Amino acid sequence: MTKNLKSAFTLAEVLITLGVIGVVAAVTMPTLVTNIQERVRKEQVRTVKYKFTKATDKMNSLGKIGRYDTTMDFVNELKNHLSIAKICDKDHLGECWGGTSFSNLNGSKTYTVADLTTGKNLEALQFNSGDTDTVGIVTGDGTPIILTYGKECQALDETKQYTWSVVDGKPETNATAGCVSMVFDINGAKGPNKLGTDVRTMNSLLGMVNLGKSYAPLTQAECTKYKNELGITNCYNGADENGSNSRPDEDKWGGAVKACHDLGLHLPSSETLAKIATLQFGVPIDVYEEVAFTQDVCTQYSHMSCKFPPSDEEYSSPVSNFSGGYWSSREGSAAGAYRRNFYLSSHSSYYSSNRYDALYALCLGD
Repeated sequence: MTKNLKSAFTLAEVLITLGVIGVVAAVTMPTLVTNIQERVRKEQVRTVKYKFTKATDKMNSLGKIGRYDTTMDFVNELKNHLSIAKICDKDHLGECWGGTSFSNLNGSKTYTVADLTTGKNLEALQFNSGDTDTVGIVTGDGTPIILTYGKECQALDETKQYTWSVVDGKPETNATAGCVSMVFDINGAKGPNKLGTDVRTMNSLLGMVNLGKSYAPLTQAECTKYKNELGITNCYNGADENGSNSRPDEDKWGGAVKACHDLGLHLPSSETLAKIATLQFGVPIDVYEEVAFTQDVCTQYSHMSCKFPPSDEEYSSPVSNFSGGYWSSREGSAAGAYRRNFYLSSHSSYYSSNRYDALYALCLGD
């Protein structure tokens, strides 16, 4: 008579298997948890900006975006379109923020909430808003915000549907929120209270880090590894815009994206770079506008707008002197990305550039 023999794992085999599973989990879990936390924070940031912009979008459709004498006047209208649980004037900002301070990502600089009383303190990206008072609010869902409204904000076309920026396929913000600069905390008084994690900005240079050209480029292999995490669509393959593969495998735009990402920050959008240029040169500059700042350049290049910045005696720029080419967050193709050039004596332009170019990386927390 034949017996039925059933195979089974030995105790040693079970223990070995569990040990392997434990090692793999120990290696992969921290990265997995970090990635999940990052995606959650990204969605929370998007949601705050989206809800705020839905309110300003509604205000614009009613002809309510334009000049306000004070930020408080703007907030008093905003509360009719956005759920606001509490409003604090500039002398009581801490009562809305739920804490006294927050820091940059590595803790090397601390920002005291009570000191964020003007557009200058908030490093607002609105023209001539340095002395405009800030206001603190707490939204209906508990998000603390300190904001300022650009006192020279121009009325928008109330019949126009303004294009929304998109994050992970979802709308985030549009031009109707462009008059507002703000800092907000996605989890209220809870930690870590750091710019780049739970504390974020919009239309503000608060907490910016100018890396200059001190960042490492990405190789194609590194880009392939990190592209989903970094939000990169195409990886540079050493080709220039003409398709020639004569360039080294160095994606400097991708390297700038990763360097900012590692700080909890990101490269500025094209809109933000245009606002920085407006503040630096003292004249309004649109996002895709190429501008001549001297009569010689104006005469030489007919396609450029001719604008003449005020003298140093007439205008004191509230932003640092940006000089040279700066990467934007906008990817053009596997070969190119976008930049803005800051040339003090000639012009500022915004156009596609090869990803192997050595440009400056400005990291922001908005």
